Amino acid sequence: MSDIATALPNSSQALDGVFANPTSTGAERSTQKALGQAEFFKLLTTQLASQDPLKPMDDTAFIAQMANFSELEMMSKLSTNFEEFTSIQQFQAAQGYIGKHVTLQSEEGEISGLATGIEDDRGDTRIFVDGKGYNIDTVFKVELPEG
Repeated sequence: MSDIATALPNSSQALDGVFANPTSTGAERSTQKALGQAEFFKLLTTQLASQDPLKPMDDTAFIAQMANFSELEMMSKLSTNFEEFTSIQQFQAAQGYIGKHVTLQSEEGEISGLATGIEDDRGDTRIFVDGKGYNIDTVFKVELPEG
């Protein structure tokens, strides 16, 4: 299979937003997003339209490209699902802190007090101590209350 970039007459113009502009700075290149499904199919369509009709793309290479993209998409979904699962597990584990004396590190310094509640703030678990919410990751000590 020929190189995709050489199969396109002007790759930086053919697929705006997929290829980096060769004259762009490093900062501009680092902000580009990963190749998504829409960009992949746009690239594939352009590649197929630009190929030499006397030397078409090898079907095994085409199948390999599709399999690699499918695998990448599944890994992305798995990663997203795992992040959601971790967030749910963290929220459920934090419920055990309610009614216990916790110590955490905040911007104001070390805070100690009775955990009165928890909250899921768009995937981040927050714990409430003395009426103020803190990220659950800042808790470093949990004790039974005295008395």
